[in-house]
Amino acid sequence: MSEQPHAPARAGGGQRRLLASLGLCLLSGLTKAHTFVYVANYNNSTIGVYAEHDKGRLTRLQMVRTPGGPEAVVADRLGFVVTADSLAQAISAYRVNPANGRLTQAAVRLEGPGTNPFSLTASPSGRFLYVANSGNGTIGIYRLHSRQGTLTSAGRAHEAPGAKPYDLAFTPNGRYAYVANYGNATIGMFRRKPGHAALTSLGVFHEPPGDGPYGLSVGPDGRFLYVADFRANVLLVLAIGPHGRLTLKDRVTEPYDHHPDSLVIDPSGRYLFVANTSANDISVFHVDQASGRITHVARVPTGSYPFSLTLDRAARFVFAVNFGNSTISRYRLDPDHGTLSAIGTTPEPSYADPYGIAALTLRATAAPPIPKSGDSRLGSGGGRKRPAQ
Repeated sequence: MSEQPHAPARAGGGQRRLLASLGLCLLSGLTKAHTFVYVANYNNSTIGVYAEHDKGRLTRLQMVRTPGGPEAVVADRLGFVVTADSLAQAISAYRVNPANGRLTQAAVRLEGPGTNPFSLTASPSGRFLYVANSGNGTIGIYRLHSRQGTLTSAGRAHEAPGAKPYDLAFTPNGRYAYVANYGNATIGMFRRKPGHAALTSLGVFHEPPGDGPYGLSVGPDGRFLYVADFRANVLLVLAIGPHGRLTLKDRVTEPYDHHPDSLVIDPSGRYLFVANTSANDISVFHVDQASGRITHVARVPTGSYPFSLTLDRAARFVFAVNFGNSTISRYRLDPDHGTLSAIGTTPEPSYADPYGIAALTLRATAAPPIPKSGDSRLGSGGGRKRPAQ
């Protein structure tokens, strides 16, 4: 693995979890919607597959083996779940069964030695996947062929040596992409032509030295980029200009040593949720629709080391994966006030060490079969110890 910051690293950031959470109906003309939740478990190299019930309860359906050490997971609108497998230096795609949410492996692509694929993001259309390789400072680009279930290389974008890209986010129209470079405290700015895979550099936005950008999320109106600076314990609001370039709009300091990590914005754009890895909680912020500025509302406790957040498509529930004690924290979202009410914890297999989480809503003609109890037969795997703060 590449160099990690003070607290253990997390899987992916706000934009890919927003893409995974919103507008992901695979079939038309069918009547009943079901939401499934997918968890990337780093230590035992699995994807946990869960069915969500109306009250936010999760029932485990399946544990799927991955090539090794998944740090991020996305649920693509074309009907695939894809992981960034850092230990295997690969990405892997799994076809989703629309009737029950279960996964079947479709393709594996090697990124290459030393790449350390840390997170990945789907383009808004779902046709292309972008992999942040923190090991060699590149963005791997792949075309996802939904009919064949294959991944083909569509080139690479390059950041500066030592940049350590940790996350990537698109504007909703897909024209601009932004990369959080933890290693040199910059945000890479890119332009993309509609329907094309390639990224054209627009330069970089320089943060104060040592800020350490980690998680990114673009608001649903595409006007602002929100940044979690893990190392400096700050949140940035950056205005997205008419040509995709960034300017600083607001800078909000989190308490020392909280280490803000993953970001997700609700579909209305009014609330921002931030996973504070070292503080073991979620910060809730109100977003001013006109200025993009954020105001703190509340903090909600999580399990140990919450690395990643997601919402279900209807924005009824928020889920957080806790690396430190291998659990999923569940919350009911009040859409009028942005408050989160804890509704329980779902255990993962012991020492699964979940890094990433994504939600996917499918339409089906009948309710998917739900087992009476989760499959807990998989062992803990090996290769990574629990973090020490």
